[in-house]
Amino acid sequence: MRITQSRSRERIEMKNITYTALLLLYMNLIPYACRLYRGMDWAAQYLPDEGHRFFGLLFFGGFASLPALPLIVTFWLRKHLPVTFIVSLIASTGLLVFWHHGYDLASDAQAAIGLVFIPVYTLLLTMLTASVAAVIELLSKKFRWGTHTMPEDKA
Repeated sequence: MRITQSRSRERIEMKNITYTALLLLYMNLIPYACRLYRGMDWAAQYLPDEGHRFFGLLFFGGFASLPALPLIVTFWLRKHLPVTFIVSLIASTGLLVFWHHGYDLASDAQAAIGLVFIPVYTLLLTMLTASVAAVIELLSKKFRWGTHTMPEDKA
């Protein structure tokens, strides 16, 4: 009995780790994918030059992974807060697509600094969205809207 419970728990943990890795990959691919509608030249602006390709992608990927942090936390809490995960995933994806789809790196010499600030702003706004969604979801579970009876007014 203990062996099957242990194996089942290991499978669940392995699934969670796999889904976490997929979330990180998803968040790293959004900046490139949302730029493809304008062509490969537009998407290639986010790629570093040949000499710095590996470390440039590592640097960009490290910052691009920041918005995944609240998603990973809400994913691991999804049994208790399933709506919060979905709301924060939609918010994070929407913010990243909105900011990355038209961001022109060739417009200014300092435009590349935005590649650092976009994930940080998305992280903060996703954390705020996840917090508000979690509070609303917990309150709705606590009061079970429609089944909670209010005390009658004594007039």
